[in-house]
Amino acid sequence: MSENNTTQRLNIEAVKRIAETVRTTLGPLGMDKMMVDGGGNVIVTNDGATILREVDTAHPAAKMVVEVSKMQEANAYDGTTSTVVLASQLLSNSEGLFAKGLHPNVINKGYAAARNMAIECLDGMECVKYKYHQRSVDFDAYEAIAKTAITGKSLESSEDKVAALCVETIEAVGDAREVKTLAAPGGSLADSYLFRGVVLNKDFIGGGDEFNNWADQDGVEVLLLNGGLIETKGNENVSVQVQDANSYSQVQAMGRDKLLAAAKAVVSSGAKVVLCRDAVHDTAIAYLRKQGISVVQRVPESTMRRLANEIGAPIHMFPDATSTTGVAYIERKTYNDVSYLFMYCKKVEATLVLFGATQSTLDEIQRGFDDALGVVSLVKNGDSMRFGGGATYLAIAAHLRANASEIGGRAQMAIEAFADALEIIPATIAENAGYDPLDTVLAMRHALPEPYGPDVENGGVTLMAGVYEPASLIRSAISGATEVASAILRIDDVIGRRGAE
Repeated sequence: MSENNTTQRLNIEAVKRIAETVRTTLGPLGMDKMMVDGGGNVIVTNDGATILREVDTAHPAAKMVVEVSKMQEANAYDGTTSTVVLASQLLSNSEGLFAKGLHPNVINKGYAAARNMAIECLDGMECVKYKYHQRSVDFDAYEAIAKTAITGKSLESSEDKVAALCVETIEAVGDAREVKTLAAPGGSLADSYLFRGVVLNKDFIGGGDEFNNWADQDGVEVLLLNGGLIETKGNENVSVQVQDANSYSQVQAMGRDKLLAAAKAVVSSGAKVVLCRDAVHDTAIAYLRKQGISVVQRVPESTMRRLANEIGAPIHMFPDATSTTGVAYIERKTYNDVSYLFMYCKKVEATLVLFGATQSTLDEIQRGFDDALGVVSLVKNGDSMRFGGGATYLAIAAHLRANASEIGGRAQMAIEAFADALEIIPATIAENAGYDPLDTVLAMRHALPEPYGPDVENGGVTLMAGVYEPASLIRSAISGATEVASAILRIDDVIGRRGAE
């Protein structure tokens, strides 16, 4: 690399360093990372998205790669490590092209052509085309794609339970972004389940001594308030002049009267439970509890909307004579000395209740579920499947080599370098399992067009039957890695900028 390429070299080295941070986590036998902050807080994980989000990165080129990993997680839920490792390998291979005299623009032209060819090849593949897979996508296939996503994570020991729970959850809500989770320390992962309803991380004010287990009865009338039950302070810009203590008491009484009127309106509505988005004054609490009405305050607005959908009741700003309620069945449960309210009626909402021995274990369980729920959601909503284990990346690489001659000039060399970079995925999976990456890649090439991948248990290669990834995950990883690599290659200088005045 010449002196003119010093900036590219420094940027490439920065990306390679950040990629090495997550590279060893890739695959079924990837390693974990222990992340410690200045306060001594510890995160133990092998989730690439979490590592890249928490890592302390100063170099601007490395930050660009971290941003791409965030986009990968947002779009495809998984594959962040593959995206970063692939981007790093594309940049690493460009160093060899620099040494052969290729200009960055020529390399980018070849990489862009290779990306388009790769996406075209990916879209033209049929995952379920082999004789032992001649069936349509069904429940078992959805479970298989969930198991692929959690392979190598702490969830793997309970993969059957986790996969079935992920499929059941997506069947219930339709989209991973709509899944709400309750993480309760204590218990084991095997105790986790899907609750068809809404869970409030709240309890009745004062412990709810008047509470009955309404789940065992015919339900209870629930009133939803978008505000609270507090004394009205009035307009802050209005001043009130009082002549004596009696007048001051009258002004205060006006606020209490309004509060009491609101509490009476709650009683008139027929509600036995009232949920408020804001606070509830002690006076209102005492009055309502005497009437046998349980109160929950400071319920998040998003939870209120879910509750309204679940029980079929509107959300009122303030209670009045026209306030309407909805029927809910309520169970009050306590996990690890924390009380929760489980509410349901129409069972159109769903909450995934997860258990773990410790908080750190529970955090890792949640991260694994996020990945698995995401990929199942993609396929359930129309995405197609491709073989995992790096088999698809290697098949695309073979396609690129076979068709590189369609592009004239030195850009062919960049296409071949792109193909070599794609093979870093199966090579890394094999290397992290303790096997020779070169032997693995050569064996996979020899097995084409059959979808073979690294055999992480016995060495060599094995058929990737039942190992699936969404096509959009691979598409997003290849596109994102190419874009960030090309963007970094276009940078020929780093200039300090003036700070904000």
